[in-house]
Amino acid sequence: MPKFHRDEWRMGRCRSCDLVYLTNPPGYEALVEDFAWEKTWVTEKAARLEAQPLLQRADLATRWRHKIGRKPDAVRYAEWFGAGNLLNVGCAGASEQYPGFTQYGIEISEDLAAKADENLRAHGGYCVHGPGAEAIKAFPDALFDGVILRSYLEHEEHPHTVLQQVARILKPGGRAYVRVPNFNSVGRKIFQRKWVGLRYPDHVQYFTLDTLRDLARRTGFSVRLLNPIRLPLDDNINVLFERGAA
Repeated sequence: MPKFHRDEWRMGRCRSCDLVYLTNPPGYEALVEDFAWEKTWVTEKAARLEAQPLLQRADLATRWRHKIGRKPDAVRYAEWFGAGNLLNVGCAGASEQYPGFTQYGIEISEDLAAKADENLRAHGGYCVHGPGAEAIKAFPDALFDGVILRSYLEHEEHPHTVLQQVARILKPGGRAYVRVPNFNSVGRKIFQRKWVGLRYPDHVQYFTLDTLRDLARRTGFSVRLLNPIRLPLDDNINVLFERGAA
């Protein structure tokens, strides 16, 4: 997909499943330091402000609009997962706790993982530092009532492997919350290369609802769409990946 190439980064589309992806991702080692998300988002934000100052400033000033009609995370997680053990994959510094849950984390950034581990151990959990597809293997079977994959799968080179592991570590009937950029959104079609969901090179997967459902099916999950009315205009897809009870 040459129109989405930028600098040395190249985009492609899978011929069998239609998934759009970065064909030459930087690899896990580079994501730990050189392209850690807490660094790249600062660079990307500055570039967008320079390219479209009025539009970007208006967007930043009205970010509150995304919270209209949305319940606080703590309330939503209680409704979706109940209570118990909660895994946050790509947890950053894990600064927020959720009543009723013992929270664990996975974080590839070394600095953020250290902060997360300190925060989580104070409440009975801990953080594993490393790539999601490897670090998730450290947890035993059927440990978790819920898994948070919020703004994570777009960064993951091996989402299929991660979701296979999520299926393993969830209790029967457990759920995973997934939020990813919506490559099929109106915003992406209008802004093309300037779309907010494009971030090079730490976004390596670009999902539509169809490609996300295909990934869920291949890893043993069904999908419940959480934002069906807003989806065409929404720059993100919000879903629950659900497993049947034993």
